[in-house]
Amino acid sequence: MRPALFLATLLGLGACGTTPAATHTSTASGSSSGSGAASTSSGTASTGSTTSSSSSSGTSTGNTSSSSSSSSSSSSSGSSGGVVCTPVVPSPDRDPWSVRVPSAGFRGIPPQITSRHRDLFLASPASGGPPQGYIRIGARLDWGGTLVFFGLASASTNTLDANDTGRELQIALYDPDRAAQGCAWNASCATTPSTCSGSITHLGWDPVQGGDECGHGGRVTSHGQDGDALELVVQPLQWNPDWDQPSCVDSACGASGRPVDVTYTYALRFVHPNVVEVATEVTSQETLSHRSTTQEFPTLYVAHGQNGPDLPLLFDAAGTQPALSTPANDGFYVGNFTSPAPWVTWQNANRDYGVALAMDQGVTDFQGWRGDGNSAPYFHNVRAHMTFGLPAGGTVRGISYLALGSLSTVGALVPQILSRRPPFGVVDSPAYPGGALGGTNVHVAGWVLDTAHVGQVEVRVDGASVGSLQVSAARSDVCAIYPDYAGCPSVGFAGDVTVPALADGCQHLLQVVATDADGNATVLGERAISRS
Repeated sequence: MRPALFLATLLGLGACGTTPAATHTSTASGSSSGSGAASTSSGTASTGSTTSSSSSSGTSTGNTSSSSSSSSSSSSSGSSGGVVCTPVVPSPDRDPWSVRVPSAGFRGIPPQITSRHRDLFLASPASGGPPQGYIRIGARLDWGGTLVFFGLASASTNTLDANDTGRELQIALYDPDRAAQGCAWNASCATTPSTCSGSITHLGWDPVQGGDECGHGGRVTSHGQDGDALELVVQPLQWNPDWDQPSCVDSACGASGRPVDVTYTYALRFVHPNVVEVATEVTSQETLSHRSTTQEFPTLYVAHGQNGPDLPLLFDAAGTQPALSTPANDGFYVGNFTSPAPWVTWQNANRDYGVALAMDQGVTDFQGWRGDGNSAPYFHNVRAHMTFGLPAGGTVRGISYLALGSLSTVGALVPQILSRRPPFGVVDSPAYPGGALGGTNVHVAGWVLDTAHVGQVEVRVDGASVGSLQVSAARSDVCAIYPDYAGCPSVGFAGDVTVPALADGCQHLLQVVATDADGNATVLGERAISRS
């Protein structure tokens, strides 16, 4: 069962520092396995192709992520003194979602089938250890692909709580207008609160990856290797099968759950022998739109001493323990806090073993939950404050990381991984592949995201800088797809640059390059331009 959910937040009580939400219990260059266009048009950000974490793109500090173009210089003098033009072929636009921290490699996906469950494990590429990997992460196919294992090869080292369909590491979404049974049916919850109890059995619209309160699991529609990643595609279930009833009826559990017309696609990829990237894409097939609220994207439930280690200590990125002391629903205690960096960790009493959750978006506001074993079951979880909505037919993307080790180990590893994250984005103008211009001025526009806000992009022509553009334009369309990334919504750039070389009438290669504070550089797009 689930200890509690986001009902309080959905009723306007869950902002950081206020009464908390409830919690569950029961062309960017670089390689890509996606092929969709990455450009935007008509003010709407294109997401490109579906989620793919197999990319080993992204670059280490100081390098530039870029595909090779056929030419970086397009004109030369002929023997008679005339200009000889060389054709320029720019690299195609790629899905910006494919630009990631480089992969640490791939070792395999050994399955494990028991009398109760069907699990898949992604083995760490670390050398040594048994065939299934010295470190491994596991997804449960009969519980919507939720992550049920992260630890060493021995089951006794599992840092995740795999008690029921409402825990693990997983996604759950909410809608403030459909927060609870009794008012969800006509989307009136924001103005006319439900008269049903505050129990999680009366939650409203709430597609949970793991399954429902009756124990039915979310459905994995496909799974398998995608490059260096284990990819899973999931159809979640409504936690409360009665969610859209106008009364407070509590029906008996049926033979199956209620699927939601929403798809969760996510991929697991080792970016270090101890660190896994969890890349998630949510796509709606619904005709309903759901307003913005705090979401579980994801929530990490940690081991609590049942067939595994006990991880009762929560630390922020400075090694400080935040207070989880505010009474919440069902006897739990909760705390909202800000970490100095976008990660936190649960550790054992000796602080020598545990798991960290880090956020690619750069989010530093978190919410932790604990049960003391008396007033509530003894278990714990944490989530970042991720706030977004899901429009009808819309898409949302995000990345988190899990790191295994002691407090000192994850304290060293997580900043290292985040510092290797390269910028990603799109060049909207000029449109690919470029073209002839009316003069020597070029209008350049697009967007760029990173774990920390990128302040400007550089425009290069034939490898030489011709100017820079500030990243400060509002792009709410982009931040609706990539919510809560640093700088949102001011992540766009637009302006004119002068290119005197266009006077020769030849094609020239234009590149837009984003470089972050750690020295990671990404070519956001390439265009072949000339003067008409």
